[in-house]
Amino acid sequence: MADEKPIAQREEWADVVPLPQDDGPAKICAIAYLPDFEESMNYFRAIVQRDERSERALWLTERVIDGNAANYTAWYYRAKCLEDLGKDPREELKFVEELAFDNAKNYQVWHHRRLMVERLGDAADGAAELQFTTEILDADDDSKNYHAWAHRQWVLKRFKLWEGELEYIEQLLAKDQRNNSAWNQRYFVVSNTSRREDGSFDRAVVEREIEFAFKYIARSPNNQSPWNYLRGFMKPLTAFPSIVERCEEMSKKYILCAHVFSLLVDVYESEGTAESLQKGIDTCGQLIERADIMRCKYWAYRKEQLEKKVAAL
Repeated sequence: MADEKPIAQREEWADVVPLPQDDGPAKICAIAYLPDFEESMNYFRAIVQRDERSERALWLTERVIDGNAANYTAWYYRAKCLEDLGKDPREELKFVEELAFDNAKNYQVWHHRRLMVERLGDAADGAAELQFTTEILDADDDSKNYHAWAHRQWVLKRFKLWEGELEYIEQLLAKDQRNNSAWNQRYFVVSNTSRREDGSFDRAVVEREIEFAFKYIARSPNNQSPWNYLRGFMKPLTAFPSIVERCEEMSKKYILCAHVFSLLVDVYESEGTAESLQKGIDTCGQLIERADIMRCKYWAYRKEQLEKKVAAL
């Protein structure tokens, strides 16, 4: 935390005239800033106006950020000061780390951290960055922090640290199989490590991931996450007849599982034959009557569209 001694009482700031916030001639709804925050901002405006990039300007950015960690102008100006002063980005990473745990969902903190890592280039410790995101995701049991996941994905690609990531994801899913962020991360990793030159997946990879999804579906059929993951690898939907048969069997056992019926409707519609479209109509009826009553109007609409397709054949 920056020294809280008033700036006006510091000799090194005697040459700077504070620049107050201009709210116009009539303050309709003036914000009651705390005195120290208002003073910091007044001096910060003056420094920015002068475009001064000095040690004291750097110190002031810390004071401003301490008052409002979401002040993107202060972060931007701090980055400029660090560059012009030739500061070691490693030391700045320590500063960011101290703030991150109290501001884990702050865009500016994460953007600044990435910028420092980028400045280090190949000299950066990618493994340490992964560990940092792991600690953030573990803190306060917040394993769905978008900012941490976005930074983690960037680090994985930038430093090619894919090894061990799938195991890490499985650890998270073991704790919470409904962790959508972990499911998304698995698709991200597989997409970046297992695609062929033409962008498609090898059939063995597809089958492996489909089985992975079904493992979690078997544990909790009403968990939407593995169903969405399954759909990500069923492209096109009509290319997996064995999965359709599997889902049809599941629909008999789990009569209130909207996800299995929803998938079947999409598959039947994609097949486009009179027989499959009729199956889709019947499946919509099951969704309307019992499996997904909450969205009955949506399924009534889907049923109507399928009936129009049958009539057009």
